[in-house]
Amino acid sequence: MPQRVIILRGAPAIGKTTLAKSYRNFEMKVAWIKVDNFKDLFAEDATPALEYVNGSAVATLAYLITQGFSVVVDGVFQNTTSIDKILEIAKGEDIPAKVFELKTSLETLQKRDSQREGVPEGLRKPLGNETIEEIFTTLNNNPYPNSVKLDTEHNPLEKCKELIDKSFN
Repeated sequence: MPQRVIILRGAPAIGKTTLAKSYRNFEMKVAWIKVDNFKDLFAEDATPALEYVNGSAVATLAYLITQGFSVVVDGVFQNTTSIDKILEIAKGEDIPAKVFELKTSLETLQKRDSQREGVPEGLRKPLGNETIEEIFTTLNNNPYPNSVKLDTEHNPLEKCKELIDKSFN
């Protein structure tokens, strides 16, 4: 795969991580950055530190690009400033980059939230219907300009990947 940046934006439980993981391949120099993984660097509740969480993810992306990696970034990105920074970095390196907004119904998100990895086993708590609805509404009211919409409710993983790959051709 030629070097590129894929940004996956969407609510929790929408399928960002599943989709991003399917691209990850060290031999082909494709890395995955899960923005949420940077939260643990700062606090149990990293909400006050989101600027630093996102900044750390963006800095990591910049490094990986200089090392020749394609990067798939997955995040909620309620505030889209980090998306702007990622796109600027990619443009500065002359690397194609696109934002994909993952979409599904609120009901499906709420159901998936209760079934996410670790929840049935009691290893993590679901975010809850109210939190999911709040994030869902925020993202729907603030779409990223010129983003490509991907329906993860009706399209299987392979179809979503196909749509992403075709958008770069």
